[in-house]
Amino acid sequence: MKKTFLFALLLFVHGCSINQLFLTDEIDTITTVQQSHFVRHNRAYFSRENLLPFSGKKPFLLLTHKKRHDLGVLLHRGNTYLLYRFFSPSTPPIRFKANHRQLRKKLAQYGYIPLGNPENKGYIVHSGPRRYKGVKTYLIDITDYTKLKTRYQNAIRNYRSDMLSGIHDRLPKQLIEPYLRYYRQQADTEEKKKEIARIAEKLHISLDKKEVSPPLLLNSDQPSYHYYRYRASMYELGNYLNTPQSRAVLTPAQYTILQHRLGTLQQEKLLQGGSLETLIAAYEKNHDPRFKQRIMALLKAQNATQ
Repeated sequence: MKKTFLFALLLFVHGCSINQLFLTDEIDTITTVQQSHFVRHNRAYFSRENLLPFSGKKPFLLLTHKKRHDLGVLLHRGNTYLLYRFFSPSTPPIRFKANHRQLRKKLAQYGYIPLGNPENKGYIVHSGPRRYKGVKTYLIDITDYTKLKTRYQNAIRNYRSDMLSGIHDRLPKQLIEPYLRYYRQQADTEEKKKEIARIAEKLHISLDKKEVSPPLLLNSDQPSYHYYRYRASMYELGNYLNTPQSRAVLTPAQYTILQHRLGTLQQEKLLQGGSLETLIAAYEKNHDPRFKQRIMALLKAQNATQ
């Protein structure tokens, strides 16, 4: 009894709970929640101790490998960066030191670049501070639907619901619904429409609800051009220009103007919410003084918090 009491007292004096003592295999460790042929779901609870934020106040940066299908998660702890291969849990993190100017080049040496919007690639990310068994942690929970998304896109593009037979994994609607609705508009036969309806049913997407946004392609090029020239969002405009039909309904001058507007919208979004690393990379290409001003402001804010 005396030994037990002294042991508990020692833990209390040093501010360490019994939970923390036995969590060494659970904190800062990536665990597999779900694994199938088409879906991978991994989760990690990272200790918040000495965890420094990147620009945007998030304590992690998502990366993608330039050559292989790989998702990287970068943490900044103390004076060390830790690069985790999130879907290779048994692989230890790469540890390195670098300043902010060296960081992008250092990551490029390992083959990684910032991911941008993870949903565009097929990832669903949930993150935030959590108290895990009494320990202050930061949760990073990522599900990789890239293979499943590609399979659905192939089935939709070819109007073949049979390509999805035997697949029981659920694909989140936001990853595929715009793609599905676009090819529904392009269906020019009853059989294609039936195939799209079967795929939509499998996805639990109702195609009967009224469309809120205008279709990507209109019968007349002038109204379509006017909308995308002055009113369309960056997402709508990017989707429109990526369709082969846009080349058919737009003159070369109109297409160039819309491309210029898309570039302007992308720059504005990057200036408002881009990470320090992506802003530096963009500035090295465009030498826009607005980017330099934004970079300096972020560096000043980071130095003030450290």
